[in-house]
Amino acid sequence: MAEELAHDYSGYFKASNLDQELKPITVGIDRMMLRLEEFENLLELVKAESGVALTQNVPKLLALKPELDVLCDRIDKLEQFVMMVGRNLDAVEKQVQIAEEELDIPDKTINVLLKSLNIFGKPKPTERLTNRNASGVYEPVAVFKTEQYFRPNGPEPNVTNRPSQEEPSSCEDCDTGTPEK
Repeated sequence: MAEELAHDYSGYFKASNLDQELKPITVGIDRMMLRLEEFENLLELVKAESGVALTQNVPKLLALKPELDVLCDRIDKLEQFVMMVGRNLDAVEKQVQIAEEELDIPDKTINVLLKSLNIFGKPKPTERLTNRNASGVYEPVAVFKTEQYFRPNGPEPNVTNRPSQEEPSSCEDCDTGTPEK
């Protein structure tokens, strides 16, 4: 029986071509080994690059942080300045609107026509807004002066080494980083 089994197995191995059956498997293994080697090389390269980043680039970035902080502060102050200018502009626009109503200057929109027709039955306001104070004198809105925030010759070349200065009295919440001396 053992001899028959050995004879059957030898016949099977002779009849089948093991090289053809195993060739796709060996090719797949070779390709996998090649990819694994490439991955290992890539991993070593990443380790080397991350080492360079930690030893060289991170200290450079940390050295730039104070300048970035100064820039961020200037951006914040510029945002505050823009909001202050927006508030000033809104106040001036409101005064212009009131002045137009006082002088009966018509608006060139359809709203004027609708308001004059009073289609919706809303009563017209009996008390009109005015830009005048109690004594009847016009008082303009206090707006910022550009000279307080911008120099005629532009900003100083080195802002970080400048001694600190007091904020302008007319607008305490904004400074573009270049106040007038």
